[in-house]
Amino acid sequence: MRRLCLWLVFFVMLGIQSAFAQSYVVKGNVVSKLDNEPLIGVSVMQKGTANGAVTDMDGNYELKIQGGEATLVFSYIGMRSQELPVNSRTGVLNVALEDDSQLMDEVVVVAYGVRKKGTIAGSVSMVQADKMENVPAPSFDQALQGQAPGLSVISSSGEPSKAAVFQIRGTNSINSGTAPLFILDGVPIESSDFNTISPSDIESVSVLKDASSTSIYGARASNGVVVITTKRGLSMDKAKVTLRAQYGFSQLGNIDWNMMDTNERIQFEKLIGMDTGQDYDLLARTNVNWMDAIFKDRAPLQSYEISINRATERVNYYVSGGFYDQDGIAPGSSFRRYNIRANAEVKASNWLKVGTNTMAAYEEIEQTEEGSPALSSPIFACRLMLPYWNPFKEDGSLASTNDGTWTGTGVNPLEWMANNPVMNKKYKLLSTVYAEITPIQNLTIRSQFGVDYSHSTGSSQSFPSYSLNNGQGAAGRSSYDTMNLTETTTANYRWTYKDDHAFNFLLGQEAVNYMSEGFQVFTEGQTNDLLTDLSSGTRGSSWSNSYTSYAYLSFFGRAEYNYKDLYYADFSVRADASSRFGKNNRWGGFWSVGLMWNAKGEEFLKDVEWLTNAQVALSSGTTGNSEIPDFDHLALVSGGPNYNDEAGIYPAQSSNEDLSWEKTWSTNLAFHLGFIDRINLDVELYNKKTTDMLMYVPESYAITGEGSHWENIGAMVNRGIEVNVNADVLRVGDFAWNLSANLSYNKNELKELYSGVDEYVNSTTGLRYEVGRPVNEFYLNRYAGVNPANGEQLWYTKDGEITNEYREEDRVMTGKSFDAPWAGGFGTTLSWKGLSFSAQFTWMADRWVLNNDRYFEENNGSFSSYNQSKRLLYDGWKNPGDVTDIPHYGEIAQLDDRFLENSSFLRLKNVTIAYSLPRLWLQKSKFFTSARVYLQGQNLLTFTGFTGFDPEYAGNRYLGVYPPSRQYTIGVEVSF
Repeated sequence: MRRLCLWLVFFVMLGIQSAFAQSYVVKGNVVSKLDNEPLIGVSVMQKGTANGAVTDMDGNYELKIQGGEATLVFSYIGMRSQELPVNSRTGVLNVALEDDSQLMDEVVVVAYGVRKKGTIAGSVSMVQADKMENVPAPSFDQALQGQAPGLSVISSSGEPSKAAVFQIRGTNSINSGTAPLFILDGVPIESSDFNTISPSDIESVSVLKDASSTSIYGARASNGVVVITTKRGLSMDKAKVTLRAQYGFSQLGNIDWNMMDTNERIQFEKLIGMDTGQDYDLLARTNVNWMDAIFKDRAPLQSYEISINRATERVNYYVSGGFYDQDGIAPGSSFRRYNIRANAEVKASNWLKVGTNTMAAYEEIEQTEEGSPALSSPIFACRLMLPYWNPFKEDGSLASTNDGTWTGTGVNPLEWMANNPVMNKKYKLLSTVYAEITPIQNLTIRSQFGVDYSHSTGSSQSFPSYSLNNGQGAAGRSSYDTMNLTETTTANYRWTYKDDHAFNFLLGQEAVNYMSEGFQVFTEGQTNDLLTDLSSGTRGSSWSNSYTSYAYLSFFGRAEYNYKDLYYADFSVRADASSRFGKNNRWGGFWSVGLMWNAKGEEFLKDVEWLTNAQVALSSGTTGNSEIPDFDHLALVSGGPNYNDEAGIYPAQSSNEDLSWEKTWSTNLAFHLGFIDRINLDVELYNKKTTDMLMYVPESYAITGEGSHWENIGAMVNRGIEVNVNADVLRVGDFAWNLSANLSYNKNELKELYSGVDEYVNSTTGLRYEVGRPVNEFYLNRYAGVNPANGEQLWYTKDGEITNEYREEDRVMTGKSFDAPWAGGFGTTLSWKGLSFSAQFTWMADRWVLNNDRYFEENNGSFSSYNQSKRLLYDGWKNPGDVTDIPHYGEIAQLDDRFLENSSFLRLKNVTIAYSLPRLWLQKSKFFTSARVYLQGQNLLTFTGFTGFDPEYAGNRYLGVYPPSRQYTIGVEVSF
């Protein structure tokens, strides 16, 4: 009996010990990987059981585990869940969760949705928020330069409010639109509205380049699509408030100023015999560098922003407001913006989600005159003003024609600007509201309505006290309203069969209705500077009004297939109807097919450790272009003619009901490779052919009296290659070094013109369209230099012989285009603990621009009463035997290829040095969660052979262009 009792005690103790062995405690801390902040309310579950816990106010948790080895699942709304193994020896397990902002690197925004990176056949490049949010500029467009292969972003002007010119994979049309379609949160917008959007509100920009990614946008996508997505709330235990502030200044970059100073000007006047009656002892006392007099050296810039965001299981919101103020480096130019944004989404029930993305902005814009050879334009005039003409009095005020202190010829451009101010205001509202329902599992129906409304006003004044106005002032007012309404409804169904086959089907309908109207009125006769408004004038000098509208109706569909994450296919189709075309060809159809093979997932490559990614994608399809005037297919009459003080009408336009879509068929082949989990290489080859081009074809006035009309004619081809590489060179402890680079090459060729002709001269542009050549190739006379014997100008004839006679018929194709075939960018980022350094370069090669400014400053005799280039003094022909390209004085220059300059450039676009304060320092404040300070420089260095102010100009003829500025800013960003 005693032995039996001992055995019973032994088994009881063994059972107790075994029970204790089957339970243990794991504890730890959960933080956000983004900012290392504790996360409150994280769910910690033992996988396969109901056993769990949540983190406390400090992010700590403690969980008693039942059994032996187990898996803990850490989950938090909007963050990536983590599954980690534990056992009785684990004890402490600390976890860092990645939030949505980091997960954005793993998704790609495409047409009408997002896709996981590496699962699409289309060509898509993404630029994330960190490239844009702290850029010292009113809009984000310049921050995209050099960031995405195949995307060309060139400034049209350095004036603060002007948008850049976008082009994706070359020029696809002659007279129709060449800009991409821009989509902001599902609503089409114009690039002129970019400055109404705060760069800090943007989450990402996707550049859709091939048919697989763009054809579902159909009628407006032949030039590519740029999809802009704004920010949403992050997953957090409480609302996060972020304050940003920037302050800095702008200045003109280093310019090789080649205009004569006073001493050189006096020598030049004596050389050419213009010294009669001149008091050079008096004139020599004044030596003005007009570039310094015109352009500001410290034009201030400031920006202040606040944003609040939060995400819970039911509500997601992002609210922001900002103020931006920048003075331009040229007089009479400034930009000021006030903006607010509210993005919100509410999960009303398990099957219903509603939300809105709404922004409003108010702008005040002052613009100086540019782009014309007018002495009243300070940007153009600074080159021609004589150095002994001083624009200022001794007290620093403006020299005036009113009191005779302005001694120059014509106007003092600074005084003219001060007495003829121009101001523009813009009110912008862009709002989308949407509802998303899930009536059954895997089916999502989304309906969205968007409103894009702009109200723009302009005012101009000319003060009567300004002596050149002879006591008669003038005033002008303009007002324009535009409304773009967009409605989109989509149904998306996902279906998986036996875990190997995944399908995704999308059906959609879209409608766009655009309206714009406005007027402008000018009056004259005002006699008081304080009353230079419309009603104070005595007569109306001019008046006009405008109205236009267009509409689209579209139906589209897309089907996607994924087999075992190895083989992917997508198919899309779209039908569009446009009001811009007549009833005979109102509808257009577009389609695409894309295939992608994930070779790395195959058995024969799975064990190749150094190869971390290997994908091949092929796509082909069609897109359309309808960018022509809104009513040009109709027969129209117009009013306006005045006969014996009676208004009349006249036939203004004949009809063309057969006018139809311009179509582009593109094919894309892509290779995506990854090596040693550090290097990613993307190589893409494409071919695009545009047919039925929309061209404004010339015709005899005897036919309809119009001289030209729209037709679908001709064909054009763009072929190219794009390379993008990204490498994590070092990842050692807290130190990381990243390098990235991209380049693109595009060859453009015109294949066919109208009515069987092979060439067409575009008068006054220096261009000729010729089959077999690029569409934007220059057509000019070739300058052969100067005859050393007599200093006369020489040219090449069409046949290559040298002559001293300039003839229009000797013009030839130069082989030089203002579309750069080569472009790209490269950059580097280094970070160590809280310190980071980044630099971004951008470049273009083999791009040519006609420098029209030089025609005025190197024209030996036509403009000698104004300042001229130093080259006329030092390099001009003077004696027989002189070898130079500047002829003797009196030889009038022609606008030939001597003024055609290579505007290729390499630019240090941005440098940023930043420091983020350590978390331990911030914890002591018990308030701040992150703090960052940074120094930034924009457009710091430019290497180019171009002699103008700046080589980055979107047009083909450089004349009085507002140059981009160099900027230095200091910024602070804090969150709490």
